[in-house]
Amino acid sequence: MTEPLDSIAGFPMHGSRKMIEEGFRTRDGHLLEWFSKILGQRSTVNVYSRPEPSVTRLADSRRKHLSDIHANMLEQPSYSGRLPKLSNRQHWWVKSANSYRSLDSVSPESPAIIWNPFVAVSNIKNDVFNGRRVVIVDLLDDWTTHFAFAGIREETEHAYKVLFDSADHVTTNAEGTLSLAHRFGRTDAEMILNGVDSTRFTPTHSASGPLTVGYVGKIGNRVDYALVVETARALPGVKFVVAGPILDSAYKDLSRKAANITLTGDVHYDDMPSLLETFDIGWVPHNVGQGEVGGDVIKTYEYRAAGLPVLTTPVAGAGARGLQHVKVLDRSEHAAYLQDLASNYNRIQRIPESINVDMEWKSKAEHILSLFNR
Repeated sequence: MTEPLDSIAGFPMHGSRKMIEEGFRTRDGHLLEWFSKILGQRSTVNVYSRPEPSVTRLADSRRKHLSDIHANMLEQPSYSGRLPKLSNRQHWWVKSANSYRSLDSVSPESPAIIWNPFVAVSNIKNDVFNGRRVVIVDLLDDWTTHFAFAGIREETEHAYKVLFDSADHVTTNAEGTLSLAHRFGRTDAEMILNGVDSTRFTPTHSASGPLTVGYVGKIGNRVDYALVVETARALPGVKFVVAGPILDSAYKDLSRKAANITLTGDVHYDDMPSLLETFDIGWVPHNVGQGEVGGDVIKTYEYRAAGLPVLTTPVAGAGARGLQHVKVLDRSEHAAYLQDLASNYNRIQRIPESINVDMEWKSKAEHILSLFNR
């Protein structure tokens, strides 16, 4: 049982603005939201997003805020008088770290959970790691191998070293991030896989027209571009829906490569369950090896909570998460597998999944909160 906490400080990778604009769809967003729900009004969940340029302050003041969704979730925004370099946007993670606001909004004993490793080398590092608060580091991806951090790999390695040397507890979301923690000497790290809010999803089926294969996620180097194009071209009678923000401009032309590929653009997390209702198959066409970044694929849990059978490439952990009806095949076999389904079925019926309570985000949040009392 979690003891009462007056306040928590959270340092996410995905900041308040993204949580508002996109929904609480990332691991750090899910956990912060559940901390807020579990602790209720007896505690505040203080969100210290990465500092942003001061020119964004006015726009931030006019937008919706986290407290408009959860009254006890308080944004603690930080601003920098500097600007990111257009030629090297990645370096803003490093440059902005010295512009965090003070921790005056929480007590020196308030626990903290960190997803952004650059907090460990920031201007507030001594206040975060003050010897009086319990600090948990929860790993999302291995940023030392992530393509989005390729230009600041050396700085990321240094931030991780300081972070792991200072944290009281380390939790990881998959085998890859567990390996990262071990590489830095944290053999005490605990793996807590990603999860799902199963009540968000229902096995309702509203698909129409051709058999529909759908992918939801960030569209960038993690996605096997060639696999998507080759599979769609091999199956002109099947509809392929690719939904999510495009992170790499090379992926913008996917829908021009095959007439049966539809790019929907980003979809707010609140609208994602209804989108899944229009799919027959949930697809994870991710690169294996190069392109993997050590994390756990959240969408597989969500596809199955919606009753969608899943087809995935053999990324780390695929088929080993206790979920049923997850087909793991080499990329070379995806087209033939889908062709067989399309030849035998007009529609693929939903296959409901019994989601174990330990897979729920609520359960994972409760467990992480319990670490603050150890």
